[in-house]
This record gives sequence, structure tokens and C-alpha cells, in this order.
Amino acid sequence: MTQKITREHQRAQCIALRKVDSSYRAIATDVGISKTSVQRALEIFEEIGGFRDRSRSGRPKKLNERNVRMLKPLAKDDDNRSSARELMVKLNESLDKPICRRTIINYLQKCGYEYKIKIEKPFLNKENRKARLQWCLEHSNWTVDEWKKVLFSDESTFYVIKRKSETKIWRTKDEQWKEGCMAVAATGGGGRVGFWSVITWQGTGCFRVYSENTNSDVYCDILDNYLVPTLQLYGLEDNFMFQHDSARYHTSKQTDGKLQELNVKVLKWPAKSPDLNPIEHLWSIIDNKLKSRRMCSVKDLTDGLSAEWLSITQELCEKLVFSMPQRIQKCIAVNGKCIDY
Repeated sequence: MTQKITREHQRAQCIALRKVDSSYRAIATDVGISKTSVQRALEIFEEIGGFRDRSRSGRPKKLNERNVRMLKPLAKDDDNRSSARELMVKLNESLDKPICRRTIINYLQKCGYEYKIKIEKPFLNKENRKARLQWCLEHSNWTVDEWKKVLFSDESTFYVIKRKSETKIWRTKDEQWKEGCMAVAATGGGGRVGFWSVITWQGTGCFRVYSENTNSDVYCDILDNYLVPTLQLYGLEDNFMFQHDSARYHTSKQTDGKLQELNVKVLKWPAKSPDLNPIEHLWSIIDNKLKSRRMCSVKDLTDGLSAEWLSITQELCEKLVFSMPQRIQKCIAVNGKCIDY
């Protein structure tokens, strides 16, 4: 700002000295600028009657409003979200002067688009969506006090080395849960362990880390040695409901017999509904924390999982369980489709 004011002041001095018939050379010496700058100051004053730089028209835009209107639907095609290079090829078919990939990126960013990895979601067919909607309607009147009586359980798999198939797309912030902006879940890579546990509004439950494939024998052992101690820990032996999904070993005759033996009342749960289960949110939290740990073996992974699970607060568990009414209302609003949880 100071430099600009000084330049305009110098130009004003040039005009004043020229009015008293000073030569270009003398003005340049007195003001302390070049002779060419003196000439330019006089030309600007003669043209616009002032001391500021001439207004500039700027570089012409590479895409006009019509071109931008053509670009937006190409970027929003949920059946085929394209990369910037693919969008460039498609748009150039309609342009007289071809544009580059960088130009596409600049205009997408101006339109509010971000280059993001697709959020993973389970595949929901028509029957899945119908069942989810029906379940939510049946539980839409449940209060927080009723959800406080539920133990939410889940299993997840964690990897020493995690290799994900990451698909990046262009989308706006509010489009992350749209159909074309999500990817079907896939995992793989490195040594791995399974992790089972439960949460209540009072906090986390006992957990088991295991390397074997889960079957009815393994699951019944979990119920005996990890679910029951959790019930005793929180005083829930009598008035509670146990939630688990419809995995085959959860619904086997052996597991049903074990649950009856333990006098455990099961909360019916719709298939492919991790977004309705509040404990699911903890897996991404733990996974992100594990990324900061140096892990070279399954033992390192097991130690990390144990430490991170024990660090989860009661306040977070309470917040997650208390979110159940909102989850249900959101699922009803989208007719059983995936929700943003």
C-alpha cells in the first residue's frame, strides 16, 4: 500500500513540475525516477486525468457461463462420477478452444467441488431398504431411556498394514452421502485381527481380540466370557436388551441356545445397517488413532487396539447411544437408504 501511494505522489510531482516547463530529464532528477517513468506519468494523466494506473481488462475467462453450466451436470452424474481428466475430455468435445485438466480443477473448486475419497457403504437392495424402514418405524417412538437399556455390539477387523482401494471423485460438501459419491466397502492387506466388544450409555464393555475365523463356537465363548462380565460390570443382568446383527453365527441354533441359557433378550436388527449401530462410529475413531502408532506385527496391533479401546470415554458412549432417535428419524426420512452416520 505504501509503495502505491508513493508512486502516485511521484506522478503528481511530475505533473506539477511539467506545468512549470521543467524538462523530462530535470523532472526525472528532481523526483528520483527514470525519464521513461516521467513520460508514462504524463501519458496517464493526459488519458485519465489522474495519477492511478489505467484499469486493466484482465485475462479473458477460458469458460463462459454456458460452458460452466455444461460442466456442472457432468460433474454431478451419480452413475459415473468422473475424474478431472475425464471431465476435460467430455467438455472439450463441445468447446472451440480445448482446455487443460488444471482449468477443469480450478472451475470445479470455484463451483464448490472437492476431490474426496468415496465413503464406503454396504450395498442395499430393495428388500434391505424396506426392512430398514420398517424397523425404524417400529422403533420411532423409543425414548432415550429405552435406548439406555440396550447393549450395542459389533465386530470389526483391523490390519497391521492397511491397503485400501481409494476412489477419489469430485463432489460438493453436502453430496458425500449421495449414491454416486459412495463406494461399496472392501478391505484387505497385512496381518489382521478381529475385535469384538459392546457399548452402553455408561461406557465400553469387555472386549476380545482374536485371530481365528469367527463361528458359533467362538461367538458362544465370547458371550460367556465377555458379554456376561460386561452385564455384571454395569448391573444389567435383568433389565436389558442385547443388539447384534444378522451374521450367520449370530443367528445359529447354537448361538440361540446360548442366549436362552444366559437369559439374554435380543433386539431384532435389520440387515446391512451399520449406520444405525452407534458402536460402529468407534471403529473409525480407533482406526485413525492406530495410524499414528508404529505397528510391525499382530502383537503391536493387539496392544494398540487394547489401549485405544480403553481410552474411549463414557461421555462419547453416552453421546453415541443418545443419537439413536436421530438416526432412526434420518433413516425414515430417506426411506431406508444409508444415512450420514
